[in-house]
Amino acid sequence: MHADDTCGLPRADRILVEKLRLLYRGNFAVPANFAIACLVAYTLRNTFPPPVLILWLTAIAAVVAGRMLLYRRFLNTALQGLCSQCWARAFCVGAFLSGLLWGAICLGLNYWGNDEHTVMLTLVVCGVSAGALTTIVTYLPAFLAYVVPMTVPLAVILLLHASPQIAATGWMMLLFLAVTGIASRNLSKSAIRSIELKIDNQILNESLKAALSERDKARGEKWSTLAQLSHELRTPLNAILGFSEAMFKEYFGPHGNPRYKEYSGHVHSSGRHLLTLIDEILQMSRVEAGDLTLKEHEVDPAVAVCAAAAVLSPEAHKKQQKLSAETAPALPLLYADEAKLNQMLLALTSNALKFTPPEGEIAVAARTAPDGGVLFEVRDSGIGMAAEDIPLALQPFGRLANPLKHDVEGIGLGLPISKRLAELHGARLSIASEPGKGTLCTIAFPPGRSLARPGGAAKAAAA
Repeated sequence: MHADDTCGLPRADRILVEKLRLLYRGNFAVPANFAIACLVAYTLRNTFPPPVLILWLTAIAAVVAGRMLLYRRFLNTALQGLCSQCWARAFCVGAFLSGLLWGAICLGLNYWGNDEHTVMLTLVVCGVSAGALTTIVTYLPAFLAYVVPMTVPLAVILLLHASPQIAATGWMMLLFLAVTGIASRNLSKSAIRSIELKIDNQILNESLKAALSERDKARGEKWSTLAQLSHELRTPLNAILGFSEAMFKEYFGPHGNPRYKEYSGHVHSSGRHLLTLIDEILQMSRVEAGDLTLKEHEVDPAVAVCAAAAVLSPEAHKKQQKLSAETAPALPLLYADEAKLNQMLLALTSNALKFTPPEGEIAVAARTAPDGGVLFEVRDSGIGMAAEDIPLALQPFGRLANPLKHDVEGIGLGLPISKRLAELHGARLSIASEPGKGTLCTIAFPPGRSLARPGGAAKAAAA
C-alpha cells in the first residue's frame, strides 16, 4: 500500500486507514507473543497438566497464524477496495483472542499454579501489556481489547490469593491497569494528532497539485487558442499586405488621387507591424506549449553580436542613439541555435533602443565568464526600471508605465520570449536596472556549451 492510494477517500477514512497501517506494521509482535507463550508453557510444565498446556499453545498458535494471515491480506489489499471498519474490527478480534488466552492461563493458576508461577506470570503480563503500548496504542479499542481480558483475570486471581503479599499485588495490578489505560489514552491522542496533521498535509498537497494542474491546463488552452487565432489571422493579413503593396507600388497603373497611394502605404506598414505582433504571439504560444526545438551547431559569439548591432544600427541612427558592439578576445565558440541566439540579441537590443532617449548609448557585448561560459550583455543608458518591476517585465504581455510608453511599440513579449529561449539552451537571462541609470540584460550560457576554437584566439580577435 502507498500513501497516495488514499487520495479518493474522505478525511475520516484516511485517518482510520493510517491508524490501520501503523497497527499492521507492528506484526513482529505477534510471533514474539507466541515465543513468549512457549517459554511460559515450558516454565509451567511441572505443575500444569500437559494436555492443558498443549491445548493452550495450540490455541495461541492458531490465533497467531490467523493474525499473520490477516496481516498479509491487509498488506496485499488495495485501499480503494478496503473496508477500513472491517479491518479494524478484525484486528480487535485477533487482539482480544490473544489477550483472552493469556487471561485463561492466568486463571489456571488458581488450580495448578504456585507462588513462583504467579509472580512469573504477573511479570510476563505486565511486560506484554507495556509492550503493546508501542505497537497497537494508535488504535485504542485494539489496545483495550488485548490488555483488559489479560490483566483483569490475573488481578482477580491475585486478589483471591491466600497470601496477603500476593493479594496486595492484585491491587497493584489494578493500579497498573488504570495507569496503563491513562497512558494509552494519552499516547493514542498524540498519535492521532500526528496522523491528522499528516493527512491534512496530504490533502493540502493534493489540493495544490490539483490547482496547479488546472492552472497549467487553463494556461495551455489559452496559449493554444492564441496560437490558433494567430494562424487564422495570418491568412487575411497576408492578403492585406499583398494587395496594399500592389496598390502602393502601382503595379496596375497610377492612382487617380495621390492620397490613395499614401493611404495604401500606411495600410501596408500597419499590416507589417501587425504581422510582427502575430508572429511574436505565435512564437510565445509555441514556447509555452513546449513545441520549440533547438537546431544546435557551432556559433561564433562575436559574429552574432556584430550582426545584431549591424541590423539595428539604422534604427539607432534614426533615433540619434549610439549603438556599439563589443567582443572580448579569445572568445570560445558556442554550441547553440544560431537563429534563436540572434533573435534573443535582437529582442534585447531592440528593447534597449525603445527605452533609451535620443543621444543615449547602447552596447551589445560578448565575453567569457569566469566559469568558462559565454556571457552576452546588452547595456543601455535609458530610463531603467525599479527592481520590483523586473519580474513583471519578464512576464508575457508585461508592460510597465514609463515616460516613453506613448510611442513605444510592442505588446511586451520580447523579454519573455528571450527568457524562454535562453532556458531552452540551459542559459539564464538576468536583468539589472535602476530608474534613470539604464539597464543591463545578461544571457549567461553554461560552460558546457563552450567549444574550443580550432584556429586559436586569432579568429576571435579578428571578429
